[in-house]
Amino acid sequence: MKPLLTVGLIATTIISTTTQARPVDWTPGFGGDISLVVGYNRSNSQFNSDNDTTQNLTSHGDEQDKMFVAPIGSLSYTFNDNDKQLYFGTNRSDIALGRFHVEAGYRQKFADSSMLTLSYIPGLLTQKTWQDPYLQNVERSKTKTSINAFSIKLNDIRGSHFSGQLAYGKFSVDQERSGNGPVLALTPNEKAALNRNATVLYTEGTYVQPFSRSLILRTAVNFTNIDADGNAMSNNIYGIAATVIQLLPQSSFAFTVNYKRALFDAKNPVFDQKQQDNKYSAFFAYEYNQPFNWKGWGLVSLIGYSSTQSNIDFYDSNDLFVSAGLNYKF
Repeated sequence: MKPLLTVGLIATTIISTTTQARPVDWTPGFGGDISLVVGYNRSNSQFNSDNDTTQNLTSHGDEQDKMFVAPIGSLSYTFNDNDKQLYFGTNRSDIALGRFHVEAGYRQKFADSSMLTLSYIPGLLTQKTWQDPYLQNVERSKTKTSINAFSIKLNDIRGSHFSGQLAYGKFSVDQERSGNGPVLALTPNEKAALNRNATVLYTEGTYVQPFSRSLILRTAVNFTNIDADGNAMSNNIYGIAATVIQLLPQSSFAFTVNYKRALFDAKNPVFDQKQQDNKYSAFFAYEYNQPFNWKGWGLVSLIGYSSTQSNIDFYDSNDLFVSAGLNYKF
């Protein structure tokens, strides 16, 4: 799996979309939320962990279907002066944008309505990938990847509608053996060019435009630099995104579209060309508050689709997921 600070395929997530438009809860003391969801994911990525054998390197992987059950949640503590908060868990507004990670952090409100967030992503959520993705007609061995990162965000800068984020971290592959298969017969330098371990720099600027009390548009531009140990895996990613948020009397929804362009630094020795990817994704998140008059509860759902179109067919992929569940806020 390519190293990204923001994970585009979130087949284990569900959210409350209202956190996109409403402020963080600053009631003194402990608070939080927890969700339990079930869902379905369909993927034809060569990096899907069910595609353990591939017959060729000239196309995407076989289509795989999977059901899943997943809990997510967060816990926060707000100090008595109501302008400082510690938190740990999943950032629900990030999930509504199609991004998923666990972080621990500190929030500070200021008199001009801006808010500073300092956070650490400890790499608790690992993903599976292949030790050597380029093996053919034999079972590929799995390994784990993780991301450790620090992030700083400033929301509503000086009371404006602009926000910014800067994050820096390390993407790690536990057992990196790309290109070591005997069929390819790569040289040591060519194998080294495929090393996916990397440092990652992520930046994003956003603008939120309220059209009314209940209708909001969020736009964003972002940039990711992946400085991998192997120069064929190093790349720059340029992205844009837009989210429409609608708040209704008892429900809310958010619809997000993303586009990213990834340009790699050097030729991939397996395919003898530089990789170039176009990445498209769309997410629709919905919440219905207090069903059956259950105080604090919500019905939540998320539908997402993502597609990567690469000049190297091996990296093409399409992913669809649908999920639904219950959320409880306390």
